[in-house]
Amino acid sequence: MLKEQEVRYSFITDRMIVLLAYTIAIFCAWVSMQFLREYDLWIKIAIADFVGTIFIFISSRLLKNSSMYDPYWSVAPIVILFYLLFINGIPPHYLRIIMISIIIVWWGVRLTGNWLRTWPGLQHEDWRYVKLAKDTGKFYWPISFLGIHLLPTIVVFFGCLPLIPIVFSDTPVMWTDFPGFFIALSAIEIERRADNQLRKFKKNNIQTNDLVCDVGLWKYSRHPNYFGEITFWGGIFIIAYGLNPSENLVYGTGLLSMIILFIFISIPMMEKRQMQKEGYTAYRRQVSMLVPWFRKS
Repeated sequence: MLKEQEVRYSFITDRMIVLLAYTIAIFCAWVSMQFLREYDLWIKIAIADFVGTIFIFISSRLLKNSSMYDPYWSVAPIVILFYLLFINGIPPHYLRIIMISIIIVWWGVRLTGNWLRTWPGLQHEDWRYVKLAKDTGKFYWPISFLGIHLLPTIVVFFGCLPLIPIVFSDTPVMWTDFPGFFIALSAIEIERRADNQLRKFKKNNIQTNDLVCDVGLWKYSRHPNYFGEITFWGGIFIIAYGLNPSENLVYGTGLLSMIILFIFISIPMMEKRQMQKEGYTAYRRQVSMLVPWFRKS
């Protein structure tokens, strides 16, 4: 059994390793963009995003832990936003820039901070990855690259595409900016509350991990954190769409990809695991899958 000092040392060291890996990944992405000056902006960002993902995958492979990728989801949008602001500067109508910066940074910092606070360290790997490794055997790492690393990168990339018209628009602040802003803010709060309620529930029931969390938001939605995540990207899309409805509808592909990812991949995986808990069948029958709603009798 590790001593408390050794555990603390591992806690700090493992996070420093992750920080170093992501710093190098961002640097590699930046370097790659210097060779892509003649390409369209969205292509340059996509290739740089791919380069960063490859380096994180290499880190996962070397450390034999695919959970190295987990922070990528919340780190990449901040990096993309800062890059867009760097090359474009602050436009005259900067209120929209302030709003989008607040929601992207707050969302990313909160989500990354929650991961850092709850991640046990490099000795731990997400149960989904462990199961995937057991099911796929020697094919695990190619599948890990495609499914655990590359697929989420693509989804987040599409989700971030609305940032391009938002940052580069010279249109004055419009009425659609405010609903999008407050929807995204509300979504962040939903995720925060859901995470805190789940963490508190697990802490209070540490001896009975087979119990079903049905407190707070979890009383009205089986996956309120996923609902908050989808709603967050929906708020960003609303801001972009309002700038030019006839042309910016295409940016809805990001929101659509988020919905598909959570409803057809993430939620079914979680549901299958949760079904092993006593009482989850009844809970599943009574509580809405995604959108918080009144419980069925």
